[in-house]
Amino acid sequence: MSQSSRAELIRGVEQRLETTLHAFPGLRLEPIPAALLKSPPPATRILRGGRLPGLGEHTPEVYEATRELWQHSGCRVEETGPRDGRVLVVHDPAGYVITLTQHPGDDPVLTVASPPQQARLIDPPLLAGLLGGLALGCLGPCAAIGSIRLFPSMAGWSGPFWAWVPLYLAIGVGSVWRPETRRFGAGLLASGAVIGVLVAWVFS
Repeated sequence: MSQSSRAELIRGVEQRLETTLHAFPGLRLEPIPAALLKSPPPATRILRGGRLPGLGEHTPEVYEATRELWQHSGCRVEETGPRDGRVLVVHDPAGYVITLTQHPGDDPVLTVASPPQQARLIDPPLLAGLLGGLALGCLGPCAAIGSIRLFPSMAGWSGPFWAWVPLYLAIGVGSVWRPETRRFGAGLLASGAVIGVLVAWVFS
């Protein structure tokens, strides 16, 4: 999918999110990272959304206003609940899916999903992680050569060739820990481990 069409999908998602928020006066959105939002199948959709806090007794009115807004716009609306939580799903004719979900005791969560994207052969975050791990795995051990030349007394000691490992682990594990950077961290750890260990082993 081209960059321009992806940008159009993002605009479409954001426009529908804003339109839904204006359906009921005073709605406030607490954004949730896209990686933590639940996507309708398939999983290649662009997601935006968040919690709607502080609705209290106005929650049924918000559901009603949302349903009426999109029904009048020609969308198909499905609604279930409230035994296991109330779920309202709007199917936009253009392929967008708007979901308003509330589980018992929680704030409602509003999610807007774009039409499905074409699957990409290369995942940009994963590729960036692989390239980052490749660079760190090469530069880390090679930097040790410079320190040995500056301090000849370190010659024969393999420690400097592994000094990059704590930095590598801090960046990689920290990235994997956060859902929004998880694919980058996985690529960094994978390529950094293979290249870094190989280079350090050769030079040490």
